[in-house]
Amino acid sequence: MNLRNLYLLNTVVSLGFALGFFLVSPFLLGLMGMDNTADARTLAQLIAVELVVGGVTTLLARDVTDPKATGAINTGNFLAGVIGTVIALRATLTGVMGWFGYVITAVYLFLVVAFGYFQFLRSPK
Repeated sequence: MNLRNLYLLNTVVSLGFALGFFLVSPFLLGLMGMDNTADARTLAQLIAVELVVGGVTTLLARDVTDPKATGAINTGNFLAGVIGTVIALRATLTGVMGWFGYVITAVYLFLVVAFGYFQFLRSPK
């Protein structure tokens, strides 16, 4: 996988979840074992707004080669992934989220490893 493909994958995942939270938030909340309340739907849709930011950023940056720009994008996504992994895993293990929480945790963990690889391990060209 190259960095361009990672950015495109991040775009698909981010915009896919955002679209789900915008259009079928009751369904996604149910998958996660959360109550379908107006409060939860509103919070899910506000989170979707931030997913749009991340997805559009990586979509527009997919062909960027400037090391400072890709470094900033990779670091931001890496840190968000670390925090997301911890929160999703904790929520799943404590019963706040249902079985789908493990899927969310796995997605975050994959992104942590991928963005971490491109930011910290891969030698610059």
